[in-house]
Amino acid sequence: MTRLIALTACFWMALLAPAKGQDEERIKKLFEDAIQAMGGTPYLDVKDIVSEGNVFGFDRDGNSGTPFKYYDWTKLPDRSRNEQGDRKKLMDVVVFNLEQNQGWILEGQKDTRDATPEEMKGFKNLVKHAIDNIFRFRYQDSANKLFYLGPGEGADLRYDLVKLLDPENDEVVIYFDRITKLPGKIEYHVINKRGIKDRYVDEFSQWHEIQGVETPLRIDSHVNGRKSSQTFLLKVVYNNNLPDSFFSKPIPPK
Repeated sequence: MTRLIALTACFWMALLAPAKGQDEERIKKLFEDAIQAMGGTPYLDVKDIVSEGNVFGFDRDGNSGTPFKYYDWTKLPDRSRNEQGDRKKLMDVVVFNLEQNQGWILEGQKDTRDATPEEMKGFKNLVKHAIDNIFRFRYQDSANKLFYLGPGEGADLRYDLVKLLDPENDEVVIYFDRITKLPGKIEYHVINKRGIKDRYVDEFSQWHEIQGVETPLRIDSHVNGRKSSQTFLLKVVYNNNLPDSFFSKPIPPK
């Protein structure tokens, strides 16, 4: 009986080992194909991004509000400056510098304040789940685990799904389009202030080549199945040699 159990265990191990190896190769190819589709070397060589566009917010009934203009400066992987508004004196400026573990908020003509712990946590979540960081850094981090989940279902049938799990048990699912090879969307969860896990989904579309980099000019964001925002990029410039001083405490306008 002992020998039979041992033989049975060896049989199943022999079946599972190739499957695991096949999944690893499939996952590797999905990421490599996606990176190539997004531009290959020019995509991987991006160090910073300057962009501007419009954002539409949606209420619980699906109605969109008045769009607002934004300007964004990002230095990969963890520095960001975002400005919203139309006139300089009314600008809201948000700066995060995770290299220094600092953040600042400047609202209009008020004094600049330090970001709250909750705001810092929110930005860290954005960095962790940003498509640019997933494909440039996180998927190759040996501390993170990757799992092939198979094809999507229903409207997601055209995708192959891969889950990335980090040491903190944070999960993000990447949807790879089988035809274009591009990442169609990502899915992740965030614990809200009430301690409830919210489901976030970001969909990427209207891809255009800019400086040799395929760029999604439209991003639709959903929270718990409801559309929360719609972002349209109007201008994107890569590799601007942004100085580190740009991601320091913003000075209120006089």
